[in-house]
Amino acid sequence: MRSVLKFPAMLILAAALVSPARARVFTPWVTVKGQPDTRDLGRLTATLYENAGAVTDREKAETLWRYLLTDGRFVEPGMFYHIAGWAYEEPVGEVLDPLKLLNSYGFGLCYQDGPLLEALFEAGGFQDARSWFLTGHTVCEVFFDGRYSMLDVDMMGYTTVGDGDPRTLPIAGVRELEADRSIITAKLLAPDRADTSKVIYPWYPADVQVKAMGGYADIFTSGDDNWLFPFRRYSSGHSMDYLLRPGEKLIRYYQPESSSLYYLPFKHVDGRWSEFPREIPQYNINTEDGPHSQKDERVWATGRLEYTPPLHRQSAFYPERGEGFNHNLSLPETAGGALGRLDGSRPATAVFEMNSPWVLIDGQFELYAELAAAHNQLIVETSTDRGRSWEVAGQLRGPYSGPWRCAPRVLSVSEHGTRGALSGTYGYLVRITLAGPDGRVALRDLRLTSIFQLNPRSLPALAGGKNELLYSPGKVVVRRSLPVELSRLADFALEVDRLVYTRENSNGLVYPERWKKGAAVFELTAPGGGELSGISAGGRFLVLGEIAPEKTTAETRPTRLKGSPAGAAARLEWALSPAGPWRELWEYKAPAKWRDGHSENRLLAWPEVDRSVELPAGTKTAYVRYSLDGMALDDIRLASSSPADGPGGALVITHRWRSRNVPRSFSVRLDEASRELNYTVNTGPGEVTNLAVEFECPVE
Repeated sequence: MRSVLKFPAMLILAAALVSPARARVFTPWVTVKGQPDTRDLGRLTATLYENAGAVTDREKAETLWRYLLTDGRFVEPGMFYHIAGWAYEEPVGEVLDPLKLLNSYGFGLCYQDGPLLEALFEAGGFQDARSWFLTGHTVCEVFFDGRYSMLDVDMMGYTTVGDGDPRTLPIAGVRELEADRSIITAKLLAPDRADTSKVIYPWYPADVQVKAMGGYADIFTSGDDNWLFPFRRYSSGHSMDYLLRPGEKLIRYYQPESSSLYYLPFKHVDGRWSEFPREIPQYNINTEDGPHSQKDERVWATGRLEYTPPLHRQSAFYPERGEGFNHNLSLPETAGGALGRLDGSRPATAVFEMNSPWVLIDGQFELYAELAAAHNQLIVETSTDRGRSWEVAGQLRGPYSGPWRCAPRVLSVSEHGTRGALSGTYGYLVRITLAGPDGRVALRDLRLTSIFQLNPRSLPALAGGKNELLYSPGKVVVRRSLPVELSRLADFALEVDRLVYTRENSNGLVYPERWKKGAAVFELTAPGGGELSGISAGGRFLVLGEIAPEKTTAETRPTRLKGSPAGAAARLEWALSPAGPWRELWEYKAPAKWRDGHSENRLLAWPEVDRSVELPAGTKTAYVRYSLDGMALDDIRLASSSPADGPGGALVITHRWRSRNVPRSFSVRLDEASRELNYTVNTGPGEVTNLAVEFECPVE
């Protein structure tokens, strides 16, 4: 089967960002002195080590473990907290990407914070880290001092082996805990009291409190249902890269704008959409309360990206001229935007690109419109699949004169919220169409707003007195993701050869016909015929046996599919031509022995793969090929990067807070936002309530 994508030329041109010659700001970010930078795991772990004075591997491992401890009743509330059901994105399911978990969520369960700790261990320079699924619980091990050591973030503890000072004794690994439950139970003086001379605090404080440590030990010793992930358990295809165009403003709040505003995940099971978080009254878990911690006062937060694009008179959409309407609308420039007449019977169309590194909740589109005649019509649509399909957000018919607004289409309504056309995505296109016979129209004061969710513990929280802050920009690139839907693979791929899509218990995956060989080829281009500087490709590959991944639990499920044959293989490749030559990005290799010399046959061979490659200068198009031979695939991740030459834009940073019940603010302007800047904010004496931090790229 062959499916060739052909895009309308106007769409490709219209989706272009503002001109490279116009100044933009790339991933503006501010941290207070000593705060980890959650854009980059390598910098984050280096800062944590420095702050803790961690030198040895043992000290470094404990430092990363403490950063993620979940229960604020027992430790100082930190980066991550424990809550079920709120970090979920269809169609893949439970979120396992570290950058999403740290920046958009800040909460999850063991099957999320365990792999997140694994990611920090690997970014922090350890030789190896790996996750175990213990049927009902997930833990992470890290290799140092010649052995694997298990540190449990979710349950908040680790256990040493032997007698003596627990600060110097080796930390037990999963295999040791499987073989001897007394490694854990011998640390108890009573069912609800730990021997403080034998443990490092915190040592499973919530479980000790409710006399549950015996059951915790049993999770390990029932070893027949313990499974090891021999490859990375986490995906790493997400990026926090974004840009601000002239007329664009980013606002990140330290609290939700309202208690009812949050990303409410929905699951798609058996053809129906329903809320994913579950109400559990006996634990006071109420969906209407939002994703706040049930253990302490930590909550989520929200933010906005507001874009007021400058509209110009132009004959067509060209990347070097910026955004505007096509040649079917005559538009003299005005101070407020665009004003003119429809030329002929064909519609006038504009497409604007809206991207967010944070998970989207909703959006809003505002404008001032004048439609002189009844046959004039204004249509606003959104697309989350790069223009392959569109959802109508609003329609307006003339005669009309005045301000008007609309929002993305609501797709599902539930007891506690809605699922909108943008929910759970990270970018979209907005298409505005003016239609009807010749007639006078006006369109000005256009504002496009994205509403997103974020983890407020990633923000630069000001304290009373002087605060030293660091502004640092990101990579000077424009990054675009291609959200591939496996159920519509032919709509996204340039070519599909002998790959079958199936749904089993609402889990979707593709595999080769009769478990032989199959492949899919994807074409990556930049809008408007621009250049590509790099591509990223990845996904979750599956060697299937009697069990497969379950999206709603991040655990396992039985599968009726015939398992992968012996010698199953998969490859990920790239090329500059659909005919090749093809260059390897990754090839599946079956796991063998581990760094401690042991072998293991209780394996979930589901490698999460993410690879990037820099492209030769002048590249316009690149191709990625996924080849399967006896293996399956249940997630595809693709992205491209374009160079962004030209001057760096100006940036205004504003901190807002409340002190002594009085709203206060501080702003600093950077005429060249491509350089780092140290600056100081003095909030004065007394307690501070942080309100927001804003970044604005002004129209010059």
